[in-house]
Formats: sequence, structure tokens, C-alpha cells
Amino acid sequence: MKILIVEDEPGILNFLKQGLEEESFTVITAEDGQTGLSLALSTPFDLILLDWMLPNLSGIEFCRQFRLQNTETPIIFLTAKDTTA
Repeated sequence: MKILIVEDEPGILNFLKQGLEEESFTVITAEDGQTGLSLALSTPFDLILLDWMLPNLSGIEFCRQFRLQNTETPIIFLTAKDTTA
């Protein structure tokens, strides 16, 4: 299974990457929304772990743009926010 993690906090990104790789997943990472979107549109992934608040392109806007071209890949949002507003 190939997973894309789009997360700008290095500690969280490395923690997730290491844990998933230890379980034999293939993990590709991006630290901003625009880079993540480019990767997601050019490479097939089985799952995307997506931070809500990202530099260059928010997780919400990433999802909107990605869904215009791909409706199959599951996306799980990560956030430290305590509300959806």
C-alpha cells in the first residue's frame, strides 16, 4: 500500500512516516499543500493523510482540487483544530 502524507510539522511527519514504514507501507511525504497536490495528481496512492492547515495550499483547498480529478483515493484529514470553522 502506498501512502502520501502531507504534513508541515516535521515531528508529526516523521512519527507517522516511521510508524507506517515499520508496518511495511510505502510512504511518500510532502511538507506543503502545493507539493502534496502535485504528487497526488501525478502518482497513484492508496491513501492520503492530509493536514488541514498547510503552507502554500490549505488541506481543504488541496482536497477540493484533488477531488475534481480523483474521486477514488481515500483522504484522512489530520488537524490540531478543535472546531471545523
